[in-house]
Amino acid sequence: MQVELYGVLREAAGQSRVEIGLSGPVRVAEVLEALTESVPAIAPHLPRVACAVGDEMVGRDDELAGDRPLVLLPPVSGG
Repeated sequence: MQVELYGVLREAAGQSRVEIGLSGPVRVAEVLEALTESVPAIAPHLPRVACAVGDEMVGRDDELAGDRPLVLLPPVSGG
C-alpha cells in the first residue's frame, strides 16, 4: 500500500511517498501504525493528520481496498 505525505510529514520522512507492506482490505489505523514503525519521525504528527483516498476523506476505522494511495494531510498552520 502506498502512502502519500505532504507538508511537515514529507519533511519528517524525507520523501513524499512511502510503501507499506500491507495489502487490503485494511483499516486506516493499521496503515498508520505500520507507517509509524517504518518512519518513526512522523509519529508525533499522526494524531492530527487528515486522511483521504482520492477526493474522499476517510476515518481511521474505514477499510481501504484497492490500489489507490492513502493521502495524509497535516493540519495547516499560519496566519
